[in-house]
Amino acid sequence: MHSCNQGYEFWLLQEAKRRNPQILTYALSWGAPGWVGNGTYYSSEGIAYHIEFMNCVRDVYGITLDYMGIWNERPWGTPEWVKEFRAAMTEAGYVGTQIVIPDGWLDKKLTAALQTDDAFREAVAAVGLHYPCNHPAPEILDMGLKFWSSEDYSTVGDWAGAACWGRLFNQNYLRMNMTSTIAWSLIWSVYPGLPYFGNGLMYAYEPWSGYYTVNYPIWTSAHTCQFTAPGWVFLAQGDPTKRTSGMGSGYLPGGGSFVTLVPPTSDPSPSLGNNTVAAASGGDFSLVIEKLEGRCLRCAGQNTTNETVQFQLSGGLGGYPDGPVKIKSLQLFCTNSTVPFLQHLGIDVSSDGTFQVQMYRDSICTVSTVVGARRGMHPLPPDSTPFPYSYATGFDDYNNISQQARYFTDQGGSFVVFEDGGNHVLKQVALAAPGKNQWTGNPFPTTMIGSGTWANAQGEVLVMLDDPQWQSYSPVLFAGLCINVPASRWTTGHGSATPEGICVIVQRPLNSSAGQWMVAVQSSTKGQQVQYQAALDVPFATWISLSLNATGSSFVAKVNSNLAENHTCSDCEMYGSGYIALTSGWNMATFDNFTIAVPPPPPPPKGSWVQSLVMGGAVRRNDFTGPVGGAVRANSGTVQVLALGRYYRHGNGGGVHQLSISRPSDGKEIATVAVNGTAGSVDDLGFIYTALPSKVALVQGETYYLTSTEITGGDYFFGSGSGNPSVTTANSLVLLSSVYFFEKEWHNIDSEGTMYGPLNMLME
Repeated sequence: MHSCNQGYEFWLLQEAKRRNPQILTYALSWGAPGWVGNGTYYSSEGIAYHIEFMNCVRDVYGITLDYMGIWNERPWGTPEWVKEFRAAMTEAGYVGTQIVIPDGWLDKKLTAALQTDDAFREAVAAVGLHYPCNHPAPEILDMGLKFWSSEDYSTVGDWAGAACWGRLFNQNYLRMNMTSTIAWSLIWSVYPGLPYFGNGLMYAYEPWSGYYTVNYPIWTSAHTCQFTAPGWVFLAQGDPTKRTSGMGSGYLPGGGSFVTLVPPTSDPSPSLGNNTVAAASGGDFSLVIEKLEGRCLRCAGQNTTNETVQFQLSGGLGGYPDGPVKIKSLQLFCTNSTVPFLQHLGIDVSSDGTFQVQMYRDSICTVSTVVGARRGMHPLPPDSTPFPYSYATGFDDYNNISQQARYFTDQGGSFVVFEDGGNHVLKQVALAAPGKNQWTGNPFPTTMIGSGTWANAQGEVLVMLDDPQWQSYSPVLFAGLCINVPASRWTTGHGSATPEGICVIVQRPLNSSAGQWMVAVQSSTKGQQVQYQAALDVPFATWISLSLNATGSSFVAKVNSNLAENHTCSDCEMYGSGYIALTSGWNMATFDNFTIAVPPPPPPPKGSWVQSLVMGGAVRRNDFTGPVGGAVRANSGTVQVLALGRYYRHGNGGGVHQLSISRPSDGKEIATVAVNGTAGSVDDLGFIYTALPSKVALVQGETYYLTSTEITGGDYFFGSGSGNPSVTTANSLVLLSSVYFFEKEWHNIDSEGTMYGPLNMLME
């Protein structure tokens, strides 16, 4: 039923257990194949599907999961199904594995069922919400259930994201009494351009080079995770409406918060006065103090000020007030935007148990009795490199079959390495769409590889439609090769015969080899447009060679000896760059001898601020009137700007736009020009420029807004909260954030390296 070899999550689980055998594990399904329950997720087959997955983890990898969810951000089913699932888990030997529900949003039906059905409530260990921000539910705690944020964060792993993540640990407890906060995602291993790019605590998205980054969210995690363990208890807080401290947790007068965690004990902490940290017994504690300001993607940030905070130990914590041994010094670690997880000199504790911590805005510190915390070291990663411009695979260098092919990323269907007569091949094996078992709309089976920046790519592959004994769902069978495919799960395919981009396809009916081959262009605005087609005999179990190359609006396609040469895409929208993909219908399709040849990209224009662009995952829109763009800051010295440019590729129009540089510190516009999308030539990056009347100086340390005025219903521009152009810029000017002007004020959103437009400058 399951392949236990696909993906990296099993490997990640093993590696986590190797490093910390006590770590807790949690699995959650985002969807299921269409054959599960014949499209009915909450069925006996759905239960068996979950149990088989748990068996994979236990029997192949030696790990018994601690928690199981039900269905990610979808209806939670019925009490009866959950109770049956609980019984099946127990029968299969998973007595200790506990159920979390609903892994989405709390509804009145679920609360009522938990309150009235004792057996249902006993089957559930925790109520887990996603991105709750501030939605307390005291009735859940009153029933004796755990209350968790079972998915949170989902923010770019820069300093703002690190601040978001560190703050959530504290404030999810203070606002909602949530005692677990789980990040999506732990390690971001996704091609650039796909939605939510960079929403990980670490990055590892270049398996061909081995490059990775340990991001700041790792160190704001460490302020809680290195000083506690599963089972530690939050100490109670005072009245949160008064924003004062009380007992062991609370808010700070200058903004921010503190929480105290202690090892588990059967004796509840006594009630104590303000500015007092208390523990029931044992003495050990960890106090996490944060003034972190960065906003999360879905939850607001905060404003804080510097302040000195005084605490007093009591209730046995640290041996105060009457313990035989009193701690005289405490561990102190702090993190800010420039120095991560720095160990300071110990904090002295006075004879009455008081101590002070100097807290600075947008920082986090941990004070603890726990010793041994440290900023771990790791080898320097290899250099970051682009995907190889020449790549070939016959899928033969794999030890295991039924595993995902190296560097390919499935966007629909299921592509796995198989053995075929002693030869390894790549096979698409999903015979039906997930249907009602899906998490979101699924394209036809498609798997991508390469880079979203590739232009003029040449792809070749052998394809084969498998024997009809396997074809039980699709009346028409096809397989194909695509280039210039944008990296967007929202628009790739979605019910169309091909993914977005340009594809060469072979297809046939189920009961006849009288088929055809065709070249089709697919876009989000014009759908599928067939540019060339011809009859072709397509027998089952017979290899057919496909080749495809596109330059600008022209393409060359070849199927066996049949050639479609230098055809021009008429009245259609073609993407100028993108990934290479393999695709098929909901039928068995086999691929072999896959090759890529891509000319290296030309260098950016002389003086270009933008060095590279990935547009594949960016959302295209024309639903806004006003200036949009990005905030920039000169890094070193004065930067002289000669011209301003707007992006004019990917169908975003050719009209005239006013481009400006303004200074938010005084509201002054220091440069403005009109850029005409029909009057200039597009450079290699996709920009058209207009020279400034005279060069403009951007002063070191000053922030500026580079914007283009857009009109609702006019030309398209790119960028939104779920998909921005991925921009790499010259070091002389830092791209701080996206900006737009609305309702008489400027708004800064998203994070460093993002902007609307996109826009460019030519510098001296």
